[in-house]
Amino acid sequence: MRPNTKTKYIGIDIGGSKILIQTFDAKLNKFNEKQIKTDVLHGKVGFLRQLYSLIDAFFDQSIKGIGVAVPGIVDWKKGVLVHAPHLPTGKDLKLKMLLKKRYKVDIYVDNDINGFLAEESQKTTLKKSKNILAVMVGTGLGGAAITDGKLVYGKDGFAGEFGHMVIRQSDKKLKTFEQNTSGYYLKKYPRLKKDLVENFGIGLSNLNLIFNPEVIVLGGSVYCHHLADKKRQLVTIIRQHSLAKQVPKLLDAGSRTSVAKGVVRLLIH
Repeated sequence: MRPNTKTKYIGIDIGGSKILIQTFDAKLNKFNEKQIKTDVLHGKVGFLRQLYSLIDAFFDQSIKGIGVAVPGIVDWKKGVLVHAPHLPTGKDLKLKMLLKKRYKVDIYVDNDINGFLAEESQKTTLKKSKNILAVMVGTGLGGAAITDGKLVYGKDGFAGEFGHMVIRQSDKKLKTFEQNTSGYYLKKYPRLKKDLVENFGIGLSNLNLIFNPEVIVLGGSVYCHHLADKKRQLVTIIRQHSLAKQVPKLLDAGSRTSVAKGVVRLLIH
């Protein structure tokens, strides 16, 4: 039997609880996938062993590149995972170098929300929008921005870390956007659901003033369970703090958007 020489790519969405691997052709048609629970108990060595094993199961001579999306701060130019609080990878994991050395194909490493937004922006509802933000709030809070049709990376690739913005002072301590809205907040202040909406709205107001987006795509477990039905209140807060009453459209994240596909899209383009 002749070997399959059709060009394919591997996309990997790494999270603190699961790793999803998918394969695509050059037109981003999906072939197959597998999802496993992330090994966070055996440190960096155990994590890499698991990642290699998963890629090995899908890797053959038709694979021309591997895109990896990770939940953390990424130096995308060097392919270094600088810090991922929910992964046992430590600091400055040279993921691109390690994968390039092992598999000898093109490697691209990026933040998972960048991968998400790269793919989400291709949907019909957003296709004509050139200025889009994504804000995902769950265990933590991550974000990404497209300005004038291009993903914003900044000097070191750390742009979009919206969760680290300081939005108000509480408990006599400075609090970040993430600390005032995410699972961290709900665990510490379970009775302050009203403040959760206000905190989230203030954070979105700041982003609106900085980026002036057409659309903000919202998602994540905390958003879905506690904020998705509060859009009118969020719009009111944003309008109150906006210039010339400019308020972006708030859209729920697509449930079928593939982060793995998005990071392969970035790898190819």
